[in-house]
Amino acid sequence: MLVMISDEQARAVGYENDSTLVSKRLTALNYYKGEMKTDIPSLENRSGVVSSDVADAVETMLPDLMEIFTGGGDVAAFVPTKPEDEDQAQQETDYLNHVLFQDNPGFLIIHSGFKDALLLNAAVFEYGWTESFDDEDFEGKSAQELLMASQSGKVINVQAEQSDETQEPTYSFTVRTDNSKAEYWAIPPDDFAHSADTIQIQSATYCSARYRPRVQSLIAEGYEKDEIMELETASDSTSTTQQARDYSGEHLGASEDANGILRQVEIRKHYLRLIDKSGDEDIWCLTTDAGATKLLRKDGKWAWKVQRIPFACGSPYLVSHRLLGVSLAEMLFEIQRTKTVLMRALLDSSYFALNQRNEVAMDQVNDYTISDLLRNEPGVPIRSKTGNAVRAIKGPGLGFDPYHALEYFSTVAEMRTGVVRNAQGLNPDTLHDTAKGALMMMNAAQRRMRMIARVLAETCLKDLYLGLHATIRDNASGQRILKLNGKWLPVDPTKWAERNAMSIEIGLGASGKDMDLAAMQNVIGLQKAGVELQGGAQGPVVKLDNLYQSAIDMTRKLGIKAVNKYFSDPSDPNNPPPPPQPSPEVMKIQGEMQLKQQTAQADQQHQSNKLQSDMQTQEAKLNAEREMAQMKIASEEAIQQHKAQTQAQVAQQQNQLEHEREMAKQQNELTLEQLRLASQERIAIEVARINAEAKISAAMASAKIDQQTTLAYEEQNEQNP
Repeated sequence: MLVMISDEQARAVGYENDSTLVSKRLTALNYYKGEMKTDIPSLENRSGVVSSDVADAVETMLPDLMEIFTGGGDVAAFVPTKPEDEDQAQQETDYLNHVLFQDNPGFLIIHSGFKDALLLNAAVFEYGWTESFDDEDFEGKSAQELLMASQSGKVINVQAEQSDETQEPTYSFTVRTDNSKAEYWAIPPDDFAHSADTIQIQSATYCSARYRPRVQSLIAEGYEKDEIMELETASDSTSTTQQARDYSGEHLGASEDANGILRQVEIRKHYLRLIDKSGDEDIWCLTTDAGATKLLRKDGKWAWKVQRIPFACGSPYLVSHRLLGVSLAEMLFEIQRTKTVLMRALLDSSYFALNQRNEVAMDQVNDYTISDLLRNEPGVPIRSKTGNAVRAIKGPGLGFDPYHALEYFSTVAEMRTGVVRNAQGLNPDTLHDTAKGALMMMNAAQRRMRMIARVLAETCLKDLYLGLHATIRDNASGQRILKLNGKWLPVDPTKWAERNAMSIEIGLGASGKDMDLAAMQNVIGLQKAGVELQGGAQGPVVKLDNLYQSAIDMTRKLGIKAVNKYFSDPSDPNNPPPPPQPSPEVMKIQGEMQLKQQTAQADQQHQSNKLQSDMQTQEAKLNAEREMAQMKIASEEAIQQHKAQTQAQVAQQQNQLEHEREMAKQQNELTLEQLRLASQERIAIEVARINAEAKISAAMASAKIDQQTTLAYEEQNEQNP
């Protein structure tokens, strides 16, 4: 079997076997990054600009594709096998959508696959079943708690613990929660190969995929450690296409470590379809090293049978009778090369016009002519002997209009790919086109884009859905409780039947969600007219089930999954049926009787309203007169009361004033008496002071006279001894 695998791998389409395919993929990745040094090298001192047609087309179409496949609507749905299978088929479709976009990062996976398809001509998805369990240990639990734990998960390792005879026995156990699920992932197209005669991947005789896992991951999966450790470290030169994806030097060196368990190695999984003597087909899966020279054992087995090839593969542009088609990038190689040359010619021509060459007459130059000529600045003179030393050489210029040439090749690119500039933003020329012409251009581009979506859905998506459905049905161990379309429902994949048919909901003649919504609105309008014509929603043309289905389809087209929040199923036994609607003739008679009854009721109501109005008017008049009389009496009483209060206030103020006046008088008299006594006291003191001063003055005068007398006497005695 190893010899057959080696031979099939050597002749397979993929890996590095086909130089043409590898060259196209390398060119696509380089053009997407804006690298064209090999195809159109730029000359020295010339423009090196690169047109970005491949990147623009891919990044323009990719959002539309992602909107179609992840925008909320069911792009693919399982086909019911019988009338009573419709609900089950819808539930399985909803469950698969949950697996694709909830259990797995569906948006990123589909984005990677479709980008590979647009760039490298193939989107390759692989799917499988991943087993995962969470164990939680418990000790000292009662029998009741053990029973409750068994309802939430699988109970293993149950052991009775020692306890006294008077106490209830306790248990230790482990609750194992099953988190196994179906998974899928995108494979780089350069890591996938298939036999040359393959048209549909599910019927391929041979196919294989290349992986670069770390050693420890392979050992954890169950591969023999000794065999894995002997594998060579994955080389950077294994896939040149893989290296072309690098933007930051991701493949500059191989991973090495001391024990070797963290290094990356290259393995290949091969799927080989063989027919035995009885005519039965068996698909064998084997794992080998990179050169398919050594089989690797997993869980003790060299090879194992599988029910199906776990791949889904498709291209955006199909080639009849071939598995691989044409990529969007491949259709733009020539356009990008041509526009790159034109853009460089346009820029080089502009450079030469601003920096033209000159002829120099050496016999007319001086010492400054050449240096001035090389100094290419505005307003700087060129000095020479006679003024005739320098003569400009007029360039031939371009013999065509480069702008019209660029426009022409841009139009060619639009015709080839269907990616128009109007889809990348409003083109200024569209404003000068007729509205009908612009609409036709947009519709044509949308049809091309939706054709690509339909092809990818019929190839990649259908095989992916059917493969995941079969994988879940074969490996699921029980039911799950999930919220689908706004309802929590039990889903048991173990009871599913085998399905081999799906319907694709991408319409080729439509122009997107807006057109689908407009069509649904027209259908609902016709249903409304039918209901009015037949006098209700009980048929024969339009029934409640038809209206409910229209509401469901309209809501799903809007991207709302939880439709049961807004509409109730009329077939649900919990919803009471509406009362029967009468015939149109009965409805007409009922309408006339109802109109007469309403007219009589209106007249009666008018008379009653008039009488009531008159009574209310009289009552209001009496109330007004009564209120006026009451107001008059109240006014007189208020005047008398105010007058009495005023007189009392005046009398009180007069008494207060008299009291204050008497008090002031008494205070003044007291003050005057105090002043009189104080004045008398001061006068007596002053008189005593004056008398004392007079006595002192008299004594001093007397003493002075005595002194003068004594002096005179002494003088006389001296004269008359």
